[in-house]
Amino acid sequence: MKKTDAESLETKSPITWKAILVPTDFSERSEEAVKTAIRLAEQCGAKISLLHVAQLPNSGCFEAGTAADVVMDSAREALDEIANEIPTARNGEKLVCFGAWGAFQKIVETAREISADLIVMATHGYGAFKRALLGSAAEYVIRHAPCPVLVVRQKQDYQQTKQAAQLERKI
Repeated sequence: MKKTDAESLETKSPITWKAILVPTDFSERSEEAVKTAIRLAEQCGAKISLLHVAQLPNSGCFEAGTAADVVMDSAREALDEIANEIPTARNGEKLVCFGAWGAFQKIVETAREISADLIVMATHGYGAFKRALLGSAAEYVIRHAPCPVLVVRQKQDYQQTKQAAQLERKI
C-alpha cells in the first residue's frame, strides 16, 4: 500500500542536520543561540558542538604562557556549564581554541573540521555604522561557511531595528 504525502512527512523529518556547531562568547546573545540550537537538535536528532575562540594573550607579556592556560581552563569550565543545559543525547564536542584575530575564521575552519551541517550563532546587533567600521562576524561566517548558518537575534535587537526603520521612513 502506498503512503500518502502526509504520512511520508510524519515518518521522516525533512531536516537532516546531524551536527550543529554553536560558537559562543558566553554573552546573553550566545545563550539565545544555544537555546535555539537545542530546540533544533531535539527536532532533528542532531548533536551540538560548542566552540569558544579565545584571544591570545599578548605574547610580549612575561607570563603569556600562564595566562593562556588560565584563559583555556576558564573557557573549558564555561563550556562545561553550557553543555550541562544541553540534553545528554544532544551533547557533542566542546572546543576551545585561540584565534589571532577574530573568531570568524576559526568558526568556519571548525565547521569544516567537524563536518557541521549547520552553524547557529548570535549576532551582536551592531548598527550599519559600527558594522561598516568593525565588519560583521556573522556576515563573514555566512559568506564562507561550508554549511547553512542560522543567525539568532535577540528580540530587543529586532524591535530596535524595526523602530529605527520606521523613523527613517518618516524622515
